Amino acid sequence: MKYSHPPQVRMTYIDRLIREGKYPNCVTVASEFEVNRKTVQRDIDYMRDQGAPLEYDPTQHGYYYSEPNYFLPAISLTQSDMFAFFVNEQILKQYKDAPYYKEIKKVIEKIIQFLPDEITTEQTADIFSFTNPPSSSIDKQQLEVLQKAAYEEKQVKIKYHTQHSNKVSDRLIDPYAIRNQHGTWYLVAFCHQRNEVRIFALNRILTVETTEVDFYKPSSFSIEEYLKDSFGIYRNEKTHHVKLKFSPYQARWIRERQWHKTQKLTELENGSLILEMDVKGLDEVKRWVLKYGSEIEVIESKILREEIKQEVKKLSEIYF
Repeated sequence: MKYSHPPQVRMTYIDRLIREGKYPNCVTVASEFEVNRKTVQRDIDYMRDQGAPLEYDPTQHGYYYSEPNYFLPAISLTQSDMFAFFVNEQILKQYKDAPYYKEIKKVIEKIIQFLPDEITTEQTADIFSFTNPPSSSIDKQQLEVLQKAAYEEKQVKIKYHTQHSNKVSDRLIDPYAIRNQHGTWYLVAFCHQRNEVRIFALNRILTVETTEVDFYKPSSFSIEEYLKDSFGIYRNEKTHHVKLKFSPYQARWIRERQWHKTQKLTELENGSLILEMDVKGLDEVKRWVLKYGSEIEVIESKILREEIKQEVKKLSEIYF
């Protein structure tokens, strides 16, 4: 005995048979879903009420569309639904270097053709605007090779340019996951040379060579879990307690956002704000702190405070 299907499923089935040129009728559809013929007739009547150009062909003993280009809406969309759809279509443009971007874009364009005319991409563009973050150019073919290797769990050989040492090295890696962070693409992989999970910027991967050697990603590995304590994309194993004091002026903006999952805010009487968080790795925190200049003071950690002092000293040598 088949379970009961909602009307939308039966109507989608009728639509598919019509497009296949099979001329469905109430008897055949009722038999397929084990429902009463009157139930299918109500589905037909409802489709007509919604604008479906359904006609019955007595010679074929079934229904067809008198307008071949008619599209059966899969769902009923509200104005809010359509706005959300068009906005996400614009958001997708920020990831034009992603695998399958062109394929996804084509699917979206096909769907847009059948949406009601009340809202258009141009109208939402007048309301919503997105600025792409600065990003590095990457080899799309390499990206697709790495994505495939990660999916199939195949080891990969790469040549990688390390910026801080300005050297190129050969690496054998197990690609775990690919992440886009602020417009830049990264590969999280187990590096056999370093015997640990490392993060590689895709734009610094010079060559990629696939292998037929399988690897097994630990079932416990999660990209979100791996990066949850980092301030940005890069991390190390040591956790640092960071305590920052913002001026009353800058505190107005700091209060508005969640900067880190572990953050704790403490209000001071003069309007200043203390932000505390536990992070793995200080490099990106250091760059973030420096952009606030005299509006911020590093209280902890001692390592971060000393690094900021050294940067201030270097700046004074340049400007004074």
